[in-house]
Amino acid sequence: MPNDTTRRGFLTAAGVGAATALTGCQSGPSEDNATATDESSTNQDSNNDTTDSGGTPTTGGTLQMMATGSIQTLDPINAKGSGAGYDQYGRSLMEFENGTYPPKPALATDYSMSDDGLTYTFQLREGVTFHDGSEFTADDIVYSYRRLAGSENSRNRDDIIGTTMTIAHEKDPSRSEPTDEETLADYVPGSLEVEAVDDYTFEMTLAAPFQYTLFQIAGGAFSILPEGSVGDIEGYDGEYAYNEFFSTQGDGPAYAGLGPFQVDSWTKGSEIQLTAFDEYYGSQPELDGITYTVVGSGNTRLSRFRQQNADVLEGMPTASFNPDGVSISETDGNRSVGTYTFDDGMTVNYGEIPSLSTEYLVFNTLEVPIAVRKAFAYAMNQDEIARDIYKGNAKAGYHITPPAPYPTFEDGVSSAETYDQHAESGYQSNTEYGEDGYPYGYGTTDLQSAQEVMEAAGYSDSNRYSITGTTIAGNSAYESVFTVLQSKLRSAYIDMSIEQAEFGTIISRAISGDMEVFGLGDGMEYPGPQNFLRFLYGESPGGQFTRWGAEGSYHEESLRQQALDTWESNYVGGDQASRNEAFQTIEEINWASVQELPFAHTTSQRFWHQNVDITMYDVMENQTFTDVMLSR
Repeated sequence: MPNDTTRRGFLTAAGVGAATALTGCQSGPSEDNATATDESSTNQDSNNDTTDSGGTPTTGGTLQMMATGSIQTLDPINAKGSGAGYDQYGRSLMEFENGTYPPKPALATDYSMSDDGLTYTFQLREGVTFHDGSEFTADDIVYSYRRLAGSENSRNRDDIIGTTMTIAHEKDPSRSEPTDEETLADYVPGSLEVEAVDDYTFEMTLAAPFQYTLFQIAGGAFSILPEGSVGDIEGYDGEYAYNEFFSTQGDGPAYAGLGPFQVDSWTKGSEIQLTAFDEYYGSQPELDGITYTVVGSGNTRLSRFRQQNADVLEGMPTASFNPDGVSISETDGNRSVGTYTFDDGMTVNYGEIPSLSTEYLVFNTLEVPIAVRKAFAYAMNQDEIARDIYKGNAKAGYHITPPAPYPTFEDGVSSAETYDQHAESGYQSNTEYGEDGYPYGYGTTDLQSAQEVMEAAGYSDSNRYSITGTTIAGNSAYESVFTVLQSKLRSAYIDMSIEQAEFGTIISRAISGDMEVFGLGDGMEYPGPQNFLRFLYGESPGGQFTRWGAEGSYHEESLRQQALDTWESNYVGGDQASRNEAFQTIEEINWASVQELPFAHTTSQRFWHQNVDITMYDVMENQTFTDVMLSR
């Protein structure tokens, strides 16, 4: 499954878990873009050594990891689709220890919440040192949160002043133009209700209660930097220029975080080298360091891993993965571990867990008419994709929300059961669009309907529609999805060309809005449907990848108004039952509007050599490598 996955607030990265370009890790069998040289190297290595012998784990050594896309930035508030290894050198108030939830205190030692659910007060660790030697205090949190909310470099403002977890703040409409919706530019600098009560007490007040607050602030976008490191917000002059602190300008990067590893060197687009930080507040790393090397091709990553030039492989190209090679020896909840044997007999360690992620197509509704979007939906067969492309290692995707956190409506009916019944037959539907279940054919391809919807819009063999689909370079799963659709859509008068782009480039282009349709994977920052659905109800269309509801977009305003009203009355103003109703209504409205077209919920996979002592992460897929040991 694609390892190029975004957690919309902060793309975690290789080494964090499976949903990375990580979000650079990977979530299952995916990506390949092999050359003949890649294949011959793999085969030659396999012929010479078909075993993977371990030994006694010892301290020291450098863990060799691979990032799937260029490491674009070290700035946590700017990271979308980049930031390999961030769980190693960054720290937030809370953390998902080894990927488990609920989150546990990291920089916090304890917290309390007011009776109205608005004010959170955190007690902080004392004696914590940044990588530059400065002492961590509550003022650093105030600064870091203000940057996330107000810096022109922030690409994650919606995580802190958006529509879900919103820290109270002042707004000034005169600061914003209609085209500035995506920047949340009406925020008044300095107005964020965060306070350093004293050196080791931090307080923040929300605009409205939010049940996943502790989950949200555990994300990488909320990582803490030294107060005044850069001066990109009012009230701070900045000790360093932005590019000197976060990049290679001058003697940079001067970056200082709070994680167990510090940034030793960084070559943008190539690699990042981390070394163990002797003053880390927690357990000292067993490793001397970690190197993340950017390897864009899935087959090249596989080749490097098999030649033992990389210690861990996060996911495998779908064309290379053989389900028969998996042998599970232990299962703990949803997490399974065992071994994987290649066709030539080479055996490595293996782990898998269903991910809280969704793979889907994103349509730019400013460019793509609704008839074309519906034709895509009729042509797509999600069951076929899960079975044939993902080799059964994914669940067919009919909703944007994954099965595990899908809203429930009746006692005794699980989230996964509700998911399936709603898609198959319209169980507990709220709108006419979903009363019979998924409207474009459950488990089928309906090319006749695809053709009819295009003909009704005026298309024919003499008036065909041309579109470009953009897929992640080296990701064989996405490439296969687009290739299969390309063939099917020809009979519906749609000619699709397919281009490839690096994952980080796709995210940047999605933000600028210059693609028509592209593939993307989203991993959840917290296990609540609003994590994904907040992007689909049309409140700030200029800020969403789909642009649905923006002036000039192909949308039905009545449908958008229904989504807006549902969100405002049921989600914002309702109890949990009302919120669940809102979530399912938004899913059904996405069926009707085809802003995003889901096709799979993947299984995250990890492969590692027997001389690497590492554990499989849990469902949130975050992991810090302090306990990892090597036996070279």
